[in-house]
Amino acid sequence: MKARLNELLRCPSCAATLDCHAFQTEADPLGAQAGAAYAEDVIEGLLDCSGCALVYPIIEGVPRVIRNAFDEYTEWFHHHKDKIGAIEGLESVAQQLGKVDSSRFDKRSNESFSLQWQNYQYGDKTWFKDDLALRKDEFLDAVKLEASELDGRMVLDAGCGNGRLTASVAKHGAEVVGMDLSRSVVRANQMRAEHAGDRAPFVHFVQGNVMEPPFAPETFDHIHTSGVLHHTPSTERAFDGFLKTGKPGGRVYVQLYRKREFWVGVPNRIIRFFTSRLPVKLLYSLCMLMAPVHRFLVLFVAKLRGEASPIQNTTRREQAVSLFDNYSPRYQYRYTPLEVQKMFEVRGLTGVRDVTFENEERHMVAFVGDK
Repeated sequence: MKARLNELLRCPSCAATLDCHAFQTEADPLGAQAGAAYAEDVIEGLLDCSGCALVYPIIEGVPRVIRNAFDEYTEWFHHHKDKIGAIEGLESVAQQLGKVDSSRFDKRSNESFSLQWQNYQYGDKTWFKDDLALRKDEFLDAVKLEASELDGRMVLDAGCGNGRLTASVAKHGAEVVGMDLSRSVVRANQMRAEHAGDRAPFVHFVQGNVMEPPFAPETFDHIHTSGVLHHTPSTERAFDGFLKTGKPGGRVYVQLYRKREFWVGVPNRIIRFFTSRLPVKLLYSLCMLMAPVHRFLVLFVAKLRGEASPIQNTTRREQAVSLFDNYSPRYQYRYTPLEVQKMFEVRGLTGVRDVTFENEERHMVAFVGDK
């Protein structure tokens, strides 16, 4: 974690600034060329809220700014208890155990998406796309911005998953923060240099909850979230939390699941009633087992429709990850284009328009607007 990222972070509980206590640091010669705020990475450390009793660990270079951090990383806290106890005001680790609002935090989502991105292998196609070659340009088309409008801007990618899209946006000259509730941020951070090249110092990752993003209001010039808000306890509340992070006049992009035909939607809900309650490791194994069957059915339906399907050029693991993404999360809400448009309009966004890609409109709906 760089000092620059710490400047942006706020306590998700009380919105106060966070003081950084570094236990282990590492110099970044490339980042040093951009200034002191980028010259060093905190590999292990602690973020101490100046307004309440909560603290947040920095583990493997990534700040874990979620209110249940003590529960999530109890072993880490105990391992560093002597260092923590030496910090004035933090003599007792036990005092850091905060209350978690269950309506804002879903443990199943954390476990599910952590396992999903753990099984993803860099080089795989994300949702059957060649990420680095395609998504860099797709991002501009999706948010309806020119590359010059990203140069020097601060961008939030909320729900960054494997982080490849996050890194690709930085190549347009933007400084980008990728946030995810899951532990996928660890591998995303480890791959920064490979994916972002000389723009790596301007790519940051944080473990955070889109229901209560750990940033100061109006931090980002443009904000983006793809396939995330519908997996939270409340899409509307997640939208509100996400929207607060954007500056007035900035571009807002949201992609959600689309409501499917009756003959697809009803069976999916019935299956999910059972699968979303299975242990995540067991479910992933079942998805690997059923991937060939799913592939056959998808190709069969595509043939009946006279369409080509991208699934025919994918591996079994890629298919399993896609199945797991659908059947594992506890929450999965779906919307019509009109419903998403109203979400934008009731929040006062302007220039609202449907930007769903033609090859995704059967499954997704995406809108942009200006705050």
